[in-house]
Amino acid sequence: MIRLFDPENKFWQFLTKATDAALMSLLWVLTSLPLVTIGASTAAFYSYALKQVTDQEGSLVKSYFSAFRAHFKRATLLWLLQVAGAVFFAADLWAAWSFFLSQGGAAGVALLGVCGFCALSFLCCCLYAYPVLAAYELTVRQVIVNSFLLAVARLHVTLTLALLLAACLALFYFLSGLFFLWIGLYVFFSSYLIYGAFLKFPPLAAAGREEDGDAEDAQPQSLPGGDEKWMI
Repeated sequence: MIRLFDPENKFWQFLTKATDAALMSLLWVLTSLPLVTIGASTAAFYSYALKQVTDQEGSLVKSYFSAFRAHFKRATLLWLLQVAGAVFFAADLWAAWSFFLSQGGAAGVALLGVCGFCALSFLCCCLYAYPVLAAYELTVRQVIVNSFLLAVARLHVTLTLALLLAACLALFYFLSGLFFLWIGLYVFFSSYLIYGAFLKFPPLAAAGREEDGDAEDAQPQSLPGGDEKWMI
């Protein structure tokens, strides 16, 4: 009974981390207001959350803005690419659905299926993109490639992340007044799942590979708080 109120108790430590994540979500909202900065805000949030997994998070505000500045350029480019991708796949799905309604048949079903599969693959890749960017010094192209491969290699984690996101979106819809809380809790819990996926994902290639294929000088990137290597 006494250990229940011990500040070193794992339950209280976990609760403290979840509370910090909820507070971090307020910073995420404030720094995302210009909209174009959503990518940098999300990368900074994941940078802090992934460090929480290994108890290396440090000061909440200082850690957040340090990561925000460090990842700003790559995360902003990634965000713009994701927006463009979302618009592209939304237009494709609309066109495929219109074709299916007007033409029907096997061709309509096949087109709708292909577009739906591509859009779903894009969304699965997005689930890992910012955690990968936050954890490793990779180019945007490498982030995208590794995110896709990770989504396929750890399919059960990908499905769990998708279900967790769907649950948070449902809470966002029914309890929109606490939207920042659901954002924080999603990033917090997903960070544990994604960190575990990082640990079990095998090395793919040398980090920072040059376009000519020379990887002799490439340096592998370590996981936050761990010795395992993962790179492409």
